[in-house]
Amino acid sequence: MTPPCASTPVQLHRGFTLVEIMIAVVILGILITIAVPTYRHFQRKAENTTFINNLRIFTQSFETYAMKTGAWPTSYGPGIVPTEMSGELREADWTSGALGGQWKWDGWPSHGSKPSIQPWGSISAAISIVGVNVDSTQMDEIDAIINAGSTSSSRNFQKSADSPPTYTYIVQK
Repeated sequence: MTPPCASTPVQLHRGFTLVEIMIAVVILGILITIAVPTYRHFQRKAENTTFINNLRIFTQSFETYAMKTGAWPTSYGPGIVPTEMSGELREADWTSGALGGQWKWDGWPSHGSKPSIQPWGSISAAISIVGVNVDSTQMDEIDAIINAGSTSSSRNFQKSADSPPTYTYIVQK
């Protein structure tokens, strides 16, 4: 008679070897190395597009207000919706800011009496973004899109010399 152990077939449990696991880790590392910069590129492009679209929407809102009333709203600090624009702008869009910064309106009301010297030189109305937390390369990309084809004297999107810089879109000179 044969012992009971000998009659049952032996099953081999084979796992992954260390070399196979290392190859899988290297392949995953290569895929991640390729995917992360591509993802960041598309994320940055989406941020830039959102910023530019918001800027255009805000500009249209302020221009519509000026067309209706014959004057620009008065200036307000960063993140504050001008009182005159409460029905024209969606407050959540204005106060949420962009690129980590806050929107700011600089306007010179044209009704009534005004001093002979405007605080912004020849600029009557501008929208600024204060305190962005993106690098200057990304802001240069936005500048290139907004000012595409403009000469240096007719550029509407400008960077201040302040630290940290303020980026201003001139609505009307």
